Amino acid sequence: MRIAKMLGAALVLLAGVCAPAAAQRVEGRVVSAADSVGVATALVQLLDAAGARVARVGTAAGGTFGLNAPAPGRYTVAVLRIGQRPWRSAPLDLEAGAVRRVVFAVPDAPITLAAIPIEASSACRTSPAEGSLIGALLAEADKALTLTRLAMESGAGAYLVERYERTQTESFATMDSVGTIDDLGAWPIKSAPPESLAVHGFVREDAPTADRQLGGSTYFGPDATVLFSPWFLSTHCFGVAGGLETDGDAVVVTFRPAGGRRADIEGRLIIARRTLELRRLEWRYVRLGWWVGREGAGGAMVLARLPSGAYLPSSWWMRGPVAEVNASREPRRLYGWKESGGRIVPSP
Repeated sequence: MRIAKMLGAALVLLAGVCAPAAAQRVEGRVVSAADSVGVATALVQLLDAAGARVARVGTAAGGTFGLNAPAPGRYTVAVLRIGQRPWRSAPLDLEAGAVRRVVFAVPDAPITLAAIPIEASSACRTSPAEGSLIGALLAEADKALTLTRLAMESGAGAYLVERYERTQTESFATMDSVGTIDDLGAWPIKSAPPESLAVHGFVREDAPTADRQLGGSTYFGPDATVLFSPWFLSTHCFGVAGGLETDGDAVVVTFRPAGGRRADIEGRLIIARRTLELRRLEWRYVRLGWWVGREGAGGAMVLARLPSGAYLPSSWWMRGPVAEVNASREPRRLYGWKESGGRIVPSP
């Protein structure tokens, strides 16, 4: 039996960019104004005189950070924390090759949400306004996903990743599974630039190769760059509702395609009502071939604060369909599934 459709499982690794040795730099700590304790997992951004972001980093467990400026000049530092209103420093003048050391005492300024309405399923709101409830929730989710990506790229905490790849039957029974353990790396779900997804969709047909004579398909998942891009926000409907069932203490932001014909995703962001931390991202693929059932193809990511204080994905999975094909390489029926996933574990 020949299999034509396979789930892409490659990781996207972002190459680090080294700053020049003589770069002007801001180093310091972000601490709570109430007790001077370092603020972990804050997003620290360096803004130029026009307010444009030129660098950003997540704080370490003790609230420490370091930012390189592209040129001498006057800058402002913005501190973004999940569930808190943004804070900005007074202007800082950076001289060529100099290091400016600072301590920012940031007061608590919690964001409070109005009563969460249960919206009609037919409601479709694209490009939610910045001051709207949905806009505020998406901004918090953006902070969370950006912080997790930065933390993974910096190797925050002593953690390893247990990964797996498995083949499943049509009814999701495991036929074979392979596991590996490696170092904490970059974003664990393979994604693509929004510009590419806008043209090709979230599923890309691959040409035949020597190793895969029947070709196949690569399934792309969402990340912060995709979910909060102008393209995704303007082409998808967003809604908000109170938590349901086991998510009773959460706020749920839903998204689905507003139109189009290419393979796309729909899903939800589950956000803690009190802290506004993103707990879970879920999605499933829509507009797939006739041979794929509505349920099954998709993925999820669970996020949590780990003992080190880092805010990271604690587990994730992603699944795509495998087709049985005829002599003309056309799908005859659903043969099974390919799934990849993993979880973070402490280093021994």
